[in-house]
Amino acid sequence: MSILLFITPINSNAQNLDSIRIEIPKVKATALYVSMKSEKDSLTFTKLKKKFSKNKILREIHHALFKDVYNTNNQGQEIVKIEDDPFTEYEGRVIRKIYVKRLRVFGESIADTTRIAEGFEKFLSSLHANTQESVIRKSFLLFNVGDIVDADRLRDNERLMRQSAILHDARILVLPDPEYPNLVDLLVLTQDIWSLIVDGEANGLQNYSIRVRQVNFRGVGHSWSNTFFMNTREKPALEYASTYTIPYIGKTFVTGQAELELKRTSSHYAFRLFRPFLTPEMKLAGGLVISKDENERMQFRAFDGTTYRLNDSTNFFFPIKKDFIDFWLARAFKVNFLNKGKDSRSRFVVGLRFSDVRFDKRPEVTADTNQLYRNHRDYLIGIGFSNRKYKRDILIYGFGLTEDVPYGYLASFVTGMENSDAFGSRWYAGIKLAKGEYIGKAGYLYGLINVGGYSNGTTGMSIESNYFSTLHAFRRRTQIRHFVNLRYAFGTQRYTGEFINVNRENGILDVNSDKLWGTKKMGLGYQIVFFSKLNFVGFRIAPFFQTDFAFINPKNEFLFKQTPYTSIGIGIRLRNENLTFNTFQIKFSYFPNLPNIQVLNASFNDTYNLRLKDFDISAPEIVPFR
Repeated sequence: MSILLFITPINSNAQNLDSIRIEIPKVKATALYVSMKSEKDSLTFTKLKKKFSKNKILREIHHALFKDVYNTNNQGQEIVKIEDDPFTEYEGRVIRKIYVKRLRVFGESIADTTRIAEGFEKFLSSLHANTQESVIRKSFLLFNVGDIVDADRLRDNERLMRQSAILHDARILVLPDPEYPNLVDLLVLTQDIWSLIVDGEANGLQNYSIRVRQVNFRGVGHSWSNTFFMNTREKPALEYASTYTIPYIGKTFVTGQAELELKRTSSHYAFRLFRPFLTPEMKLAGGLVISKDENERMQFRAFDGTTYRLNDSTNFFFPIKKDFIDFWLARAFKVNFLNKGKDSRSRFVVGLRFSDVRFDKRPEVTADTNQLYRNHRDYLIGIGFSNRKYKRDILIYGFGLTEDVPYGYLASFVTGMENSDAFGSRWYAGIKLAKGEYIGKAGYLYGLINVGGYSNGTTGMSIESNYFSTLHAFRRRTQIRHFVNLRYAFGTQRYTGEFINVNRENGILDVNSDKLWGTKKMGLGYQIVFFSKLNFVGFRIAPFFQTDFAFINPKNEFLFKQTPYTSIGIGIRLRNENLTFNTFQIKFSYFPNLPNIQVLNASFNDTYNLRLKDFDISAPEIVPFR
């Protein structure tokens, strides 16, 4: 049995795998993990290695894809290891050719080169249009024929492709030629995500939502998400939201996005263009947002002069119509004196930002009331230092996929001025500090402090921390990982009717209630995931347990005065490694004391991601109060 790769030269600058035939013997081995089996496997693997060594191209592909683990471990254990630095030894060589190999959606796998699509898998793959090779070359590659190999750039390029919404996994392999030691060829392996994805969430039989996403129209990379919200207790019962995205327009790495929301009492239209610092090598970043909102807002009346609460006898609705324009531009500079050894990823960033908020319809605004609806213009400048790297890891949020964990630090300072019809002119200043590291064998820890305030006394502060442990063996066929997250926020002299909440990732997952509000909060969440080898109809299963606690109170009350709002959930995450759907989960939650929320809740959706934050300094921003 064998896998055949076909390579055809297109021109001197672009190559694809269509007609040159490379025969790779079939073997169960992978660069990510390999299961130890028996002495027979060891002998088979040794023979395979000898067979590969007879051909220089096969030898290099073997070196890149396979690990000789059979001859280094005889304990029957599963190896979980990823090569951290496969590119450094080739630095300084010239890229001669670039090959692009697009794997089928079903059956094949970058992690296991022996898989092939057969029968029904072939049929399903035929229904999906793979990302066009021209799109991969023009919009996803940071290098060209004739460039010098840069290890950091290749690592960053792999990470960018894996983070894309349309690619399931990606790998770049370096193929040197012993006859021409200064030249190398690059093989780019990609595998798409199945383009049609459906998920949903239910809070009882009368309140549920369904989201349908087409993430890759006919292989051009465009995505279209449509969400339908149904609540039969309200009129009209149906609401709708849609987002259309064009990632990485040409070679600019600019993303374009259009948004539309049509809800019972509101509508939202927005157009966005943005280009963050996707890699430390990028020098320019920027963004533009133009939006229009119309809705009815509930006004909160004071009951004691300082604390604002819901009070049905005094609340009323009023129309809002808002236009918003936001533009920012940033420039990054290398900071060599902060480097250690060959480290060249430290950057000094300078950014400028202008935003304009204009209300055509709103309630009466003064310095003491309804300040949220003030017309204002903001002029900001930000400076900061950043150093960011990435470690390849697995079994964090998915099964078998390469996951890029950012580590490093950032420190930034933002200052500027606001002109508004409520406060006149006032100055703003804020700082942001963040750091994330693998702490030995204990796991990964991230921390963030964000503090800012205006010259009139309005301030906001947030503290955030995320942690996940290393993998631990649990019995013989399971590995576990622990997750902990902490959120704390408060503000002083905030605006009338402005509050923070503990909904969803702000405190309690799978919850969205307008009753969970206040002016200061703290949320603590814990989750344990069991990555098992159990299979159900071909699906790998990861049971998990999760609990969240959240305190939230108005500013004149002690934060821990009341019993914390609590959520307890159990569920399973499912993934079939022969498929390329996102890992999804089925979860059942119990909410013993949440207002306006049913005690029991069931959800079926993508896995919740702690969204480990990058250490990218881009748009100068005012500390968000949330």
